[in-house]
Amino acid sequence: MQKVQVFIKSIGRLVSAVRSDTMDQTELAERTGLSRSTISAMENGRPVNVKAVVSVLEHLDLLDDFQALVDDKLAEKSRLLLRKSRQGNVELDNDF
Repeated sequence: MQKVQVFIKSIGRLVSAVRSDTMDQTELAERTGLSRSTISAMENGRPVNVKAVVSVLEHLDLLDDFQALVDDKLAEKSRLLLRKSRQGNVELDNDF
C-alpha cells in the first residue's frame, strides 16, 4: 500500500504545482465542476475518485502525458503476448 500512497501524494503535488501557476483551488474547482474541498484533498494526497483526478489532469493539460504512459505499457504487453503466441504450444509432461 506504500506505493499507492506515494503515487497519490505525487499526483497531488504535481496538480498543486501546475495549478498554482495560473489559478487558485476555487477557480480550478469551478472549471472542472468539482468542489474546492475535492481539489484540496487531491493536492494534499488524500484519495479522491478517479474521475475527479482525470478531470483535473485534463484541465491542467497533464492527461496526455498519463495517456502516453498507459499506451506505451499496453503496446509493450501486446508485443509480449504476440511473442508468446508465436512460440507455439509447449507440450507438458504427463508425469503426475
